[in-house]
Amino acid sequence: MYGVIDIGTTGVKLSIYDEDLRKTHYEKTVIGFEKISQQRIEQNSLQIANAVRGFVKKAREKGVKKMGICTYRASILAWRNDGTPITNIITWIDGRGKEVLERLSPTAKFLKKFSRSLNVILSPDSPAILMRWVYSNVPRLIEEVKAGKAYVWTLDSYILYILTGKFLADATNATLTGLIHPRNLSEIDIVFELLKLPKIIPEVTGNTHSFGSFEDVEVSVCIADQQAASVGFGVLDKGEVQSTHGTGSFVETVTEKLAIPTSGLVPIIILRIDDEKTYGLEGFVRSTGSTLEWLMKIGLFKDYSEAESLLKQFEKRVLLVPSLGGFRIPYLRDLRGMILGLGLDTSRSDILSGLALGVSLHIAIILNAMKKYVGRFREPLFSGGGCSMSNALLQTLADITGMQVARPVDVEVSSFGVAKLLALSDGKLSKKDLREKPAIGKLFSPSFNHIDRNTMLDAYSKLLGVISRCLRDQSLKKIF
Repeated sequence: MYGVIDIGTTGVKLSIYDEDLRKTHYEKTVIGFEKISQQRIEQNSLQIANAVRGFVKKAREKGVKKMGICTYRASILAWRNDGTPITNIITWIDGRGKEVLERLSPTAKFLKKFSRSLNVILSPDSPAILMRWVYSNVPRLIEEVKAGKAYVWTLDSYILYILTGKFLADATNATLTGLIHPRNLSEIDIVFELLKLPKIIPEVTGNTHSFGSFEDVEVSVCIADQQAASVGFGVLDKGEVQSTHGTGSFVETVTEKLAIPTSGLVPIIILRIDDEKTYGLEGFVRSTGSTLEWLMKIGLFKDYSEAESLLKQFEKRVLLVPSLGGFRIPYLRDLRGMILGLGLDTSRSDILSGLALGVSLHIAIILNAMKKYVGRFREPLFSGGGCSMSNALLQTLADITGMQVARPVDVEVSSFGVAKLLALSDGKLSKKDLREKPAIGKLFSPSFNHIDRNTMLDAYSKLLGVISRCLRDQSLKKIF
């Protein structure tokens, strides 16, 4: 029996699989955000730690001997060497990194301007930047870390620490900090120097590893959640592509080698087994599910089943630009969300359909940026995550991208990816077996012709260009 704990931005999930990778148990503990202010969004570290420990104990009671972990990424915290958290988890949708960027040294600002790699690393949502904020705002923390009394790193490292007592991090998470190079897993010295961070880092491991044990349950797998989804989909060969739709929408494709893009795409390690790395590129829309949740909160619909029934009445009359957390492609970090095409006859259906359209258009922009590095995609575009249960969203995605979109029977693909890696660590699967695709529950085919599709993408790109020019006009910034 294999146990999988999936730590997401909406809660912690436990899935148990038998040796044939059939799911035999599933449950979820909901853990919300603590919104300190408009720019500060945290999660309770102790609440997540207790949920994880509780699920490991429950898994053991159900006969689990091996556990795997996947976590949301690019989120950091500080904790003491007894495992007690010093801070909450500062999440990947938090905006306080802007404060750090404003105080960067002239040298750092100069290098950021002329180095595309540093421009990505020294961004408001970078874990390296958030670590600098923590060191600057928690008294005596830097002295405690240097004395070995405390640690500052990402969520995966904290979870491994409270379970095993070891300061570890897996390669998929560590290389997203901006402090560890994805090519050779060495420290990126210039970032430590520019941000004046102590060079105290965890041991960086592969995704399958003897991490340690908790309550007599061996921890054998740790991987970032989106990369776990790629493993779950079997998306491990060049040009294969997947998208997961939850709090945000993430798109990952596999590259032949490490690619350092000029656009806002993020180079990633999708998987590291032993010394073998699978590289990829990622782009994302920050606020798919979170925009849907906001629309429900303000009374547009009462629950998600009503939202889907409204979406069934789909007409492309309104566009909701899903930029509630800004965009990386194109780089519009400060852009607020917008609804365009409103009229006196605009309905709730129009607004919800406008969200599906906005997300799909932006994913198409991301896919077009990726084509430079992979050439043609290998269809289908796999889609999972909670929001992928919307037929209307995935049909719109197929229409706008011109690709077939495949939803698996089980949309919890991150957990399934961890289960596959647990079976690999047990010798039950081979590396070749990891490439097997899951059973498809529904396939969505594009219904637009390429002329209509290209016209819409052209118009959307021009709209983003106009908005970009407006953002450069300081007098208009308060509007946009």
